[in-house]
Amino acid sequence: MGLDFQFMADIFPQMLRALWVTVQISFLAVLFGIVLGILLGSLRVIGPKWVKIPIQWLVNYIRGTPQLVQFLIVYFALPGIGVYLSEFWTGVVALTVIAAGYEVEIVRAAIESIDKGQREAAKSIGMTDTKTLWFVLLPQAMRRMIPALTNELTNVIKASALLSVIAVNELTKIGNKIIYETFYFFEVLIEVALLYLIVISILAWISRYLENKVFAFDMRRAVQEVR
Repeated sequence: MGLDFQFMADIFPQMLRALWVTVQISFLAVLFGIVLGILLGSLRVIGPKWVKIPIQWLVNYIRGTPQLVQFLIVYFALPGIGVYLSEFWTGVVALTVIAAGYEVEIVRAAIESIDKGQREAAKSIGMTDTKTLWFVLLPQAMRRMIPALTNELTNVIKASALLSVIAVNELTKIGNKIIYETFYFFEVLIEVALLYLIVISILAWISRYLENKVFAFDMRRAVQEVR
């Protein structure tokens, strides 16, 4: 049985709108997750022990529990504390929590991968831990974070499919709705898979560009200039 390409063309605009919702939620979640990741990851490196331990517990919880459970906890917990958000922003909050849990470790590992001698050199000229972090360690760690952060963005995009259980009209939710209404299974699923694949391929290309062009530091030339 062949595919109905006319049907796939007919539903494409609807699927594209749903994909845009998926991209928006995922981008906002990763953006907010990066902010939290840099803040909490930095505290994991330079913070006191009483700060590091709760952050580690949070990371262990997020990485050790199913994403669907985390979505449902956020979905039901927010109204319980008097916070009422639309499905869109509930999805952003839920994915931000998940993204932050992984990005904390990405930031921490990138910072700690910088040679310890640089931190010692910064301290020797009177820089505080905070200044050393922001002006010496983080600028160098950024390039090392790019591949992992891009990978996390792709994971968030794929995890956004679970938001369909809390009625967010993202790509998977709309795909399921079309299937229930028309019973065109293969056409819808193939189109959904292709749209996810296209977005993730674009993200992979952007990641390579940032890593090789924007954050590519020519260390040999810098050494020659110093000499």
